[in-house]
Amino acid sequence: MKIKFNSRFFALLLLVGAVLVSLNQCKNVGPSDWPEPTPDVSNQLKFSVLDGETGSAIQNYNMKLILPDGTTQEFSNETGTFSVDGALIGKYVVTASKDGYLAENISIEVEQATEENVSVVTQETFYLSKKGNANLVTPQGSIITVANENGTSTTIEFPNNSIANDENVAVSLVQPPAKFNNLKVMGEYAVVRGYNFSPDLTFEGTAKPIVTVPVDIQSVVDGNSNIYFGTYDSETNTWEKIEGVLNADRTAATFEMPHFSTWFTFTGYRLIKTGTTWSNPWELVGESEVCSAGACGTFIYVVAPNALISNLISAGYNLSLKAKDTKCVGPHYQWAQQLYARCQLVNYNVYDYQGAFLGSIQLPTGKFQWRVEEWYCHDQGGGK
Repeated sequence: MKIKFNSRFFALLLLVGAVLVSLNQCKNVGPSDWPEPTPDVSNQLKFSVLDGETGSAIQNYNMKLILPDGTTQEFSNETGTFSVDGALIGKYVVTASKDGYLAENISIEVEQATEENVSVVTQETFYLSKKGNANLVTPQGSIITVANENGTSTTIEFPNNSIANDENVAVSLVQPPAKFNNLKVMGEYAVVRGYNFSPDLTFEGTAKPIVTVPVDIQSVVDGNSNIYFGTYDSETNTWEKIEGVLNADRTAATFEMPHFSTWFTFTGYRLIKTGTTWSNPWELVGESEVCSAGACGTFIYVVAPNALISNLISAGYNLSLKAKDTKCVGPHYQWAQQLYARCQLVNYNVYDYQGAFLGSIQLPTGKFQWRVEEWYCHDQGGGK
């Protein structure tokens, strides 16, 4: 299902034919000294840095960008959003951080537009998770409790002699992507929520910490999937994962932790990427009201909740996946403008934990193409 937001949507449907005719009529009224249209076709990166618990904008955060040419830019930003105009084509490695929060590192690919008068906008939103408080863990054994967003708790039990000396251990909850209508796929799995453990500790033998997490994924509770705890290597695109041991009613799972890192829970459903495509057709989302005026528009693409997506996330999230972008162009003197938009979709085949094919899904991304069409509409027959 596609949703296009435009305050004049219904009026446009009725008037677009007449507008196109009138604009084309005034395009070729005689020779002109005015230059041809030069709409903005530069690539743009847009970033938002939000609190992973509340979804509100984070102020005064730090950002580090490694550009495709290998150079590095570092700066602080006082607002929750910023953009990079004229972005270079290629891979960016971006890190957002702020005191009191876990830093987040993301790789972003900026693509080249292949059509005339088309610009590419690439969005990325960072949901930073607050750092948990440190707890003293002793060689005699300790238990740490971490509250989850669903009202239940995760426990980490350190048996006797799991560590050699007293340690101040912090466990931070990484909020579920589904909380903000996002399905985050990492290495063929859709992550449910995560936990960051620090400091960097390794555990040997039979004295490993026991992590017990609540299970609120209906497909696992119903016995249609298993559940994993894993840490992801973004360089190799691989998981180190542990299958959970479920209790009798499948509402909790336990894992023996070999070392500290950032660990995520996810089901056994696999998402195999089969390619990308652009939403079709182009959507008209804005136009100049009069000649020499600019044009603005907001484009929204929505994938309605479905059973396949519900199998991958926590119960209680009726996940509606959405991509949204807003753009303005112009004004261009004596020209009228129209804005068209579409977004990039990623196609996945979904398989259950036994390898059986279940179906396909499309996920909208933060990549958008904007197309500008312009008409010279100055009457050179004596009028102005």
